[in-house]
Amino acid sequence: MSGDDSRRFFDFEPGTFREPADPRRPRGSVSFCPSTLDGITAQRPLPTTHYLAVAAGVLVAATIASLLRLFASPTASIFGIAAPLCGIALGGFLAGKAAKHAGLYHGALVGVGYIAVEAIGLAPAPFESAGGSLTEGLSIIAGDALLLALAALAGWIAAPRAAPSSSSDTGRGR
Repeated sequence: MSGDDSRRFFDFEPGTFREPADPRRPRGSVSFCPSTLDGITAQRPLPTTHYLAVAAGVLVAATIASLLRLFASPTASIFGIAAPLCGIALGGFLAGKAAKHAGLYHGALVGVGYIAVEAIGLAPAPFESAGGSLTEGLSIIAGDALLLALAALAGWIAAPRAAPSSSSDTGRGR
């Protein structure tokens, strides 16, 4: 390739791209017809909430966390952190199993309920408050985010998955 050919390849020539059909619309914009927009904006409704499963999960989570924190040694801080995490994991798992569907949703609701019970003061927080107001606020936010994530994960693990009932997928267990 000669020098002139390479220069011609890299030179930008105006007018090589087709002008947009509508001059008011900028290049690179996307247009959808109304029927496509209906399919994109359609939202699924929230799954049916099994309040008894969520209440049982919150009750189990708060009870187990409180009992484990009560029996933990005051000098062993790792047990103080593990107590609410074990309680919320078992509560989220129970809610996911009891609900039989949407385990992640029900586990997250258990996490929200536990945080409400924790805010009232009836359940232990995962991290102890220490330091100034900024560090205390950050530890509360981090602990609550950890509780929500763990409860949702435990509920998701507990929820049954759609799977064939037999190896041949004929519906007859063998």
